[in-house]
Amino acid sequence: MRTIKNRPFWLLTFAAIFILVVSQLIQDGAFMDGMLYVSVSKNLHDGIGTFWDPHFCKFYQSSFHEQPPLYFGLLAVFYKVFGTSLYVERFFCFCCFALTAVYIHKLWKKITSVYPDVAANSWLPVFYWTIIPICFWAYTNLVEEVVMSMFVVIALYYSFVALFLNQRTILNLALAGIFIFLSFLTKGIQGVFPVAAAGAYWLVNRKNSFSKMLLHSLILLGVPVLIYFVIVSTNSAAAMSFHHYFYDRVLGTFTNKNATTGNRFFLLGMLVSHLLPIAVISILLRFAFKKTSTEHPAKNKFNAVIVWLLLIGLAGSLPLMITLEQRTFYLVTSMPFFALAIALWSEPFLAGIIDKLNTGTKKMKAITIASWLILLASLVFSGMQTGKAKRDGAMLEDVYAFGKIIPHSEIVGMPSSMCTEFNFKEYFIRYYYINLDDTDTRNSHQYYICRKGEPKSMLPANFRLYPAQTKEFDLYIRN
Repeated sequence: MRTIKNRPFWLLTFAAIFILVVSQLIQDGAFMDGMLYVSVSKNLHDGIGTFWDPHFCKFYQSSFHEQPPLYFGLLAVFYKVFGTSLYVERFFCFCCFALTAVYIHKLWKKITSVYPDVAANSWLPVFYWTIIPICFWAYTNLVEEVVMSMFVVIALYYSFVALFLNQRTILNLALAGIFIFLSFLTKGIQGVFPVAAAGAYWLVNRKNSFSKMLLHSLILLGVPVLIYFVIVSTNSAAAMSFHHYFYDRVLGTFTNKNATTGNRFFLLGMLVSHLLPIAVISILLRFAFKKTSTEHPAKNKFNAVIVWLLLIGLAGSLPLMITLEQRTFYLVTSMPFFALAIALWSEPFLAGIIDKLNTGTKKMKAITIASWLILLASLVFSGMQTGKAKRDGAMLEDVYAFGKIIPHSEIVGMPSSMCTEFNFKEYFIRYYYINLDDTDTRNSHQYYICRKGEPKSMLPANFRLYPAQTKEFDLYIRN
């Protein structure tokens, strides 16, 4: 019965997923960080670089250690199994989305298991998480946080089972530790924040002794540390990879070499703004169904878990403000826990009214039919986006045109003024492994690319315009 009553809400959740995630994923183009990771992964599949020494291009980041390599390795496996179409990396990110959603659903079920009517509404945290703007943006732009999110949610699932339900505590904490290591192997130090689970549990539930909390924390931290030291002590390539990551990337971050903002609290403002929509929905739910909720047995029963989830979310977001290298999508990995906490806070106000719905009424039938129609419309809308580009459309057309002319893996010159055309360079690497050279040797290659309308003085004297139909860029070939 509860399944039937919740069906319209699941249909609306799937509609939101198709509109916000799938319709964007199936379009060409992506944010430059995402295309960078995809390009490195494609090179790995093609045998250019290795798992512990990934490669981007011949002129910079030929040895890519900005992040640990698990994302690249996993996506390279997808290329091996499914081919190298641009839809493969999209399918990869959607699989990460789907697995994360499944574990949000599973965690909700575990948390609310003693209240079946509340447990049945597991669509609510999935819906909340889906509509957080930076979440659906991240999954449609292929960034590494989509893989890390999957691992941290699974780690917190096993942590909850161990800490709150006392089920096979040591085993489940060890499993959580394994997924924390996988999170670290995806994104580095940022990926270890779930080790805060035991400490956060002790803060909200003092039934555990301090010594037991330390033991649980030791397991959560000790398992990934042990795996790390086993790998680096037995694999010199892995040791060198982590050396480059820690000394080049991490230390550079703390010296603000890669600063993106001058405001240390930039991400705090972004966190509030991206959570505001679901917070407003929850407040409206509380006011709309306040009378119904006063009698619901689950009211105020989840306060400890809500605080625990909020603490985990803060553990995954506040430390990011230590440095001035702050990008909004870094927050993506903490968002599932905020979504779960906010959903738990508002759900008892919704469960009461849903439980009273009569499945045989005309109103309920109308709601169900409307939900099916919305889902169908979302499917049609998503299908209509096939073949489109959500960004860099004209640039991509030129890349594909040049890719038919320029030999694979060729080095092509370009003006030094185009050195920041990162997406342009990444598209060429991803689809053709054509390396764009903006250094002093750029005029010595067989081909040369520059933007249309550049002054004649900037063009190489010994090149002629290649007659290609393009939109933003011209191709020149040596005489």
